[in-house]
Amino acid sequence: MSVHHQHHQTSVSVDDFVTIRQLTTSNPAFTEGGIRALIFRSKSNGFDSCIRRIGRKILISKSAFSRWIEAQNGEVR
Repeated sequence: MSVHHQHHQTSVSVDDFVTIRQLTTSNPAFTEGGIRALIFRSKSNGFDSCIRRIGRKILISKSAFSRWIEAQNGEVR
């Protein structure tokens, strides 16, 4: 008997995910240290919506990262 799990999340292409280094190389406005700091505090700053963990590897969704940046506009820190 086969069990199928249905997910109601929006489908995201594997091509949307990059490593921290790939993200910072293609977007020099962001540093690896800065992204790692966002990841370290991801539960409190909402950045957890941008990352996926596969074992020790951390991948960042480029589309979710863009939405997260846009959501920061106007927020007081």
